[in-house]
Amino acid sequence: MKNKLVLLTLIPSFISPMLFAQADEQLKLSKHISTVVQPEPIKRVHPAYPINAARYNREGWARMSFIVEKDGSVSNVLVTETSGSKDFANAAKSAVLKWQYKPAFENGEPIQQCINTVQLNFRMNNGGEKGVSRRFRSKYNKATAALEIKDYQQVEELLVEFTKLKKMHLSESNYYHLLAADYAYDINDKELQLHHLNRVALYQEHLTPESQKLAILKTRFALEVSLNKFNHAQATLEQLHKLSAAKPYLAKLNKTMAKVEALIGGDKNLMIEGNIKDNDYWQHRLVRNEFSINKINGNLHKLDVRCANKRHVYTVEDNNTWTIPNSWKSCSVFVYGDNNASFKLIEHPLKT
Repeated sequence: MKNKLVLLTLIPSFISPMLFAQADEQLKLSKHISTVVQPEPIKRVHPAYPINAARYNREGWARMSFIVEKDGSVSNVLVTETSGSKDFANAAKSAVLKWQYKPAFENGEPIQQCINTVQLNFRMNNGGEKGVSRRFRSKYNKATAALEIKDYQQVEELLVEFTKLKKMHLSESNYYHLLAADYAYDINDKELQLHHLNRVALYQEHLTPESQKLAILKTRFALEVSLNKFNHAQATLEQLHKLSAAKPYLAKLNKTMAKVEALIGGDKNLMIEGNIKDNDYWQHRLVRNEFSINKINGNLHKLDVRCANKRHVYTVEDNNTWTIPNSWKSCSVFVYGDNNASFKLIEHPLKT
């Protein structure tokens, strides 16, 4: 493939070094508790561009979470979001597993670094993304027409057909996810709507102009707040702050976030609906340090709690409660189970 070029954009997100002190009430001095130094990349292997994707000028992306072990190797790579193509996700995961780091250190001793994220973008040097195919356009027009007359059965059938198209371009993937998000809005399935909006590629301006990006991010923010996904809402708000088109709306959005922060510090439980659907796991970023899982429908296999420098795996039983020490920062929960297993995760009020 002479016209092929892989351009990778790495977007690492590491937990910043934990350097903190605690006041000594008697001496009015500060005591040093610990120093944590974040891992540093030594070797990053570029993923192989999938052959079929290159042949058809397909572009895409995959976002992953992984652990840096004490020896600097990478383990437990989870694909958290993708543009929808498994070939890009598999190529990205295979490459990240070969990466090597200078490990994180706490007080001179190597430790695990359990919350690390990266997004790999697959781009073509010849522009890629040659627009939508005739076949795709035909299905898309049928689906939009069916959605307009609220023929949801036909919409659902056509959306399933889209997922069987193994050679979707990124532009086609965007159209598909926006259509699926509109369908989810129509049937009032907020989780499904948010799922599809999270898969729209926002990093390419020709695919998502700023006006459309603004509309998507504003909708995502509203959904994340209503679904109690407050950490995600904060991250989306940060993206909105970078958009010039969002300036007229920032005051109102900031006010909403202030209410969210008050709610997090309040005395009421926060309930989050969990559904594994067709994935291997469901994930949630915690805003409190105690939570329960109840009303389990289906089989849950295990619970993986990943914090900045701690990781624990548990079995899951109905009405179990987990309390996380305050020193464990930036915790995410990954719940593994059968397809379509559902449950409720309850975050309990913060304890003083």
